[in-house]
Amino acid sequence: MKSVLVTGGAGFIGSHTTARLVAEGVDVTVLDPLRPHADPDHAESLRYRREVLLREARLVQGSTEDRERLRSLLADVAPDAIVHLGVLPLAGVALADRQLAFESILHGTVNLLDAAAERGGIEKFVYVSSSMVYGDFARSPMPETGDTSPKEIYGGMKLGGEVMTRVFSQTMGIPHAIVRPSAVYGPTDVNGRIVQKVVEAACLNRPVTLVNAATTYLDFSYVADVAEGIALALLRPVENETFNITAGQARTLGDLHDILRAQFPEMPVEVIEQPTDFRPKRGTLDIAKARELLGYEPRYSLEDGVDADVEFVTSRSAPGAAIAS
Repeated sequence: MKSVLVTGGAGFIGSHTTARLVAEGVDVTVLDPLRPHADPDHAESLRYRREVLLREARLVQGSTEDRERLRSLLADVAPDAIVHLGVLPLAGVALADRQLAFESILHGTVNLLDAAAERGGIEKFVYVSSSMVYGDFARSPMPETGDTSPKEIYGGMKLGGEVMTRVFSQTMGIPHAIVRPSAVYGPTDVNGRIVQKVVEAACLNRPVTLVNAATTYLDFSYVADVAEGIALALLRPVENETFNITAGQARTLGDLHDILRAQFPEMPVEVIEQPTDFRPKRGTLDIAKARELLGYEPRYSLEDGVDADVEFVTSRSAPGAAIAS
């Protein structure tokens, strides 16, 4: 793959994926609306994405919701492949604004697939989905062949995007790969995911509440590992397959709390019990298929990933902090 279009490439996972592809010698064009669903108090993280992770990529502002913009960009770039992350990133936002979720996730995905089919010459379309498509895990580890029964808006929309990816692949001859990450965390996350909240609480003395810490299991996945898995799904000669790309080991919110409490004994975190919310009950995802077909091997345990995240947050928040590679 010489030329790749990455939609949502200025986002959290997208920017790390872009940097990984550039390191492989790929010419990357990033399409991103540059409208982060973020706390405005994260300018340093956003600067790091732009000035370090996206330094060698071409950045174009725009959205997959704009059909004519897509057609024009594909004609201009003529990419060999597309990695599609350019959708609403948060389940909570999707629940609060269902129309936005539809336009971003489903409408934008169909627009992109249609424009790719019209343009032609696309060697692979990689759709980045979510473990939320499984709903409540029927088993753990959860394989790609497990039932997909999403229980909330975000998971349902992401599953719809998977269906449309497969349909366009079959009818329009676009080879595809589908990637399902879970609980992604790491440097430059600004969207209020749980690891970011707890790490910032520890490092910056900000209060945060953990709900059902002992019984909430997530397959926490460090962003560099996820970016590696996405790159492998694109670059390996494997077509029309779906992959779980995670750490492959569920941990509890209590484990996350304990890891940080060991470094920050006075961290202002409250642990409470309450009825579960709209999110599904999850656990370990089975990554055997990604290991076998892609050669994927996650490198970061939760302990290692949290240490790296703490280092990033403390360096960005230090007085006079500078952007450095």
